Parts: sequence; C-alpha cells; structure tokens
Amino acid sequence: MPSIDLTVAIPTYNGSKRLPAVLEQLKNQIDTADLSWEVIVADNNSRDDTAAVVKQYQQQWPSGTALRYTFVPEQGAAFARQRAVEIAWGRVVAFLDDDNIPAVDWIINVHRFAQANPQAGAFGSQIHGDFESPLPEEMKSMACFLAIVERGHKPHLYEPRKKILPPGAGLAVQRQAWLKHVPKRLFLNHKGKKAGLASEDLEAILHIQKAGWEIWYNPDMVVYHRIPNSRLQESYLRSLLRCVGLSRFYIRMLGTREWQRPLLVPAYIANDIRRLALHYIKEGQRSEQLSLSSSCAREYLQSTIASPFFLLKKAFQSQVDTRVEQLRFPKKDFYLSSLTQTFEQGSFHLYCQPVMGVTNHLQTPFQKELLVRLPLTMPAESFQEFWAFAEHHHLAGTIDRWVISKVFHDLKIDASEAERLSVSSQYSINLSQNSVLDPDLPNFIDSKLIQQELPAQKICFEIRTDVAIAHPKAALRLTNALREMGCSITLDSFGTRRISPHRISQLPVDFIKVNPRLLDTNRGFKAYANQFQDFLRSNKSEATLIAKGIESVRLLENARHLGISYAQGYQLSRPQIWSVKPASVDTSVG
Repeated sequence: MPSIDLTVAIPTYNGSKRLPAVLEQLKNQIDTADLSWEVIVADNNSRDDTAAVVKQYQQQWPSGTALRYTFVPEQGAAFARQRAVEIAWGRVVAFLDDDNIPAVDWIINVHRFAQANPQAGAFGSQIHGDFESPLPEEMKSMACFLAIVERGHKPHLYEPRKKILPPGAGLAVQRQAWLKHVPKRLFLNHKGKKAGLASEDLEAILHIQKAGWEIWYNPDMVVYHRIPNSRLQESYLRSLLRCVGLSRFYIRMLGTREWQRPLLVPAYIANDIRRLALHYIKEGQRSEQLSLSSSCAREYLQSTIASPFFLLKKAFQSQVDTRVEQLRFPKKDFYLSSLTQTFEQGSFHLYCQPVMGVTNHLQTPFQKELLVRLPLTMPAESFQEFWAFAEHHHLAGTIDRWVISKVFHDLKIDASEAERLSVSSQYSINLSQNSVLDPDLPNFIDSKLIQQELPAQKICFEIRTDVAIAHPKAALRLTNALREMGCSITLDSFGTRRISPHRISQLPVDFIKVNPRLLDTNRGFKAYANQFQDFLRSNKSEATLIAKGIESVRLLENARHLGISYAQGYQLSRPQIWSVKPASVDTSVG
C-alpha cells in the first residue's frame, strides 16, 4: 500500500445529490501542488446513484490525486469511517460529511497543522452553519448539536478535564493512532436515529485522547455545514437531542478512570435529576406550552437521565443479537468482505433465463427473467444462507436496485434493442423482501424508467408469495404503484407451502409462477394444485400460470396436464449471461 500525506474520507448514505458540491470543492483546492493526497468516498450501503456519481467524477478527476470508491455493507457512519481509515493511503485521514463544504485552503491547512503538531492525534475544524434559511435566535444555543463549531480564531487544546471534543465532521486524525486505539466496532455504533444513539464520533476521539494523544481545534481549517430547513423542525431536533442524551452516559464513563466510576455514577444521576427538576420549575410542566429551545432542552435532560438504563438494555440486547447472528450466519465476515469487493468492482454476474412455451412450436421466449449471482463458489444451501444474510442486513434491496439500474441502462444504450422493445418479450426482475418493504422503491423505479426512456409495459417485477403473505399491506402498496406505472406483476414461488388465499387475494397479479412441488406427482401435486383454483376464484384472477423449476420431462408433462402453457427450467433452456442482444435459445423440450 503506497504511503502519502493525506486522505480525505467522505462517509455517505444516499448522498448522490450532495456529493457533487463536496467533490467539486475538493477539485478546487489551492496550494496542493507539492502535496500527495487522495479522496475516498465510503458508500454506506446507499440505495441511490452514489456509486454512479463517484464513477462519473473518477473519469474527470485531476490526474495528480486519486478518487477512490469503497462500499461499506454494514449500516452506520462509524463503519464507514472505520473502512475508510483501514484502506487509506494517507498518514493523516481527514473526514468530511457529504454536506460539508471545505474552504479552498482546507486540505493544505490540514497538512500544515499535522506537520507542525505531530503530538496531535486528532484535530477539528472551524465549522460554520450554511443554513437554508436564517437560524432563529432562540435556536442558536443548539448550534453545537448541529456540528457547528465556532470557538475563536486561535488554535487551542481540548483538555480532558473540560469534557469537550470536536465532532466527526471536519475532523483529521493520525491514521496509526486510530488503527491502534479505536476499536473496530464501537459501542455506540448505530444505524441512524431510529436506534436511539449518537456520538459515535466522540467515542472514537475519546479512545485516541485516552491513549495519550492530544486533541486540538484548528480554526484555519474552515468547513461550511449545509443545513436544510428539515433539520430545524421540532421533530428532527428533538430526535437528535434524544439520541445525544441517551448516548451521554457512555461518553461520560469512557472519559473517566475506572476507579472513579462508582463514585461518579450516582453523582451524575443526582445532578441530572436536579437540572431536570429546575427546568420543570422554571418552564412549567405542560410540554405543549414550551418554546422550541425549551422543548429540546427538556428532551435532552430526560434522555440523559434515562441514558444509563437505556444503554444497559442496549448492551444486553447487543450481546444477544451478536450471539444469534454468529449462530445464524457463521460466514458473516466472508459475506461482508465478498459484498464489499463485489460492489466496489461491479462484478455481479447477471444471467437471463427465458420463460418458454411448453410445446415445441412456441420457440420465442415469452419472458426473460434476470438472475443475479455473486462471483462466489459455494453450495446451494450456502446461497440460501447468503440471501438470508443479505436481507437481514438490508443489502438485498441494494442488490435489487443495482439489477434494476443495470438492466434499464443496458436496454437504453442498445439502440437496436430499443427499437425491438415494442415486439420483444418482457424483462422480469425479482424483488426481495427488503424492496417490498421499501416505500421509496416505486419512486426509484419510476425515475429510472423516465431517465432511460423505457416502456414500463415491457418490465415485470416478481414478488415471492411468502413475502406477500408476510407483508400484505406493503406488497399491495408496491404492486398498485407498479401497475399504475404500467409494469406487470408476477407472484413467484406459489405453492411453496399451504396458504390462505385471502391473504393475497387483493394483489393485482398478471402472472403466477408455480413452485415445482405442486407439479411433483410423488408429493401429490393434485391436492396442492387446488390452491390454484382457490386463489384464482378468490380474486377473480386471469393471471397467466408459469411453471418454474422444470428440471425433468416428468415435471414438464405434469405442467401440461394442469394446462400450464409456459414454463422455465433447465429442461427448456439454461440461463445465459445477460445481454440485450438476441441470443440463441435452447428449446429442446420433451
């Protein structure tokens, strides 16, 4: 690994619209001709076009520096920062959030301060708020919670006894200090404010400070933090203050020595209760009469009191979850590293399996189902475990979006295919449980259809029957939205188990893919096949039936016996590497 002066790391989640401003400003940095530096975008399992934005900038990035992309599958800003530090080439790593716009001399000032202060393990920037609209006067006291740091025009040392530290935005760290002293998995790791936690950046800095490194404030490193109006709403601010308050007990304890903690715990709790009581006396008990700043202050005080109990519960639950995950996914580390590499290299394998007629005279594919595979060698049961793991970590939805973007893009760029779309077969894309539960997916699909100018009538989406049964409201919401666009819907793997037809009777289904167990005479397919009639009668469906998994002549004959006209499987045709060009299809049906 090469060694250079500085790495700029940008953790981001769904930052495709925010990243360009940051990258443009980094391109315009001054006085860096003699400096060796790079930029790493740490994509924290984004579901938008973040990867495409980085790829576009890589094509026009100045040759003197590197712009690198890394995919971070585990959700949480701490994971993204850790990954960036691990792969960084720079001796110093400087962090920017995707809404942080550095001054044009930010990089050179980071380098100069690091050179002049080798004892500084971490040092923070002066951060000004770039508000979408003016910040109300009563909210200026909460600016520090929005990562606004304006502490004068002279550098100063953050002394441990004062319990004040810089935020992660605009922070620079000595890479070796981070790698040696910051745990790979921080206690305050979280997946957003829904988890009730914050301050994982302070936890990392505290570990460096406790190891003997100095922490500094450098006002010459200027950053502008873009803050939209949505972050000034009461609901957001109260949620933010609640997360900071619930995390506070751990930060307090981490900043003290072990022998002090038994004495400080009751003292902290007593003082927090006193402060909350004074707040009630001063402001009154009725929360609806409080001003915005007072309401947020009360939320913070209440959460601080609850913090030790919340964190104790969190620690216990984390141990349980970790143990369960170890038992359920013993290959977790392998899956994470494989996904990271696959996303970074774009090395998913996309195959196309035709849906054919079950009689010899139907030679043209009725549909083309897209199948995604990782470049991994593993038995079938491991693939099942992998997909369960991917859904557990909300990665399956990211893979779905990659497939959608890839297929739509390929269809668009091939002019001959664009001309054939009006007469070609449909393209069918599987959706995972993550995608069914994602309320923003219809907007994503609609935007991609418009962007690539594709007719929605030629796109079909498949939803597994078990997912539709488990989440009927989400499945109905998604299918209605897709049908409104003009896309078709397939209910996949019908007959995997006995079902209650009324659970999915309202779904607007165009096709039903029959699980091969319904076609297996050795399992009594006639009894199971009654589910077809029950389902079709319950929603008056005219859905076309498609037999899947046709791996033998016997299954094919059973499909014909049931009156099914279409099927897919190795008995009819094998999956081929995806291409929008016409390909020869093996139609040697029995």
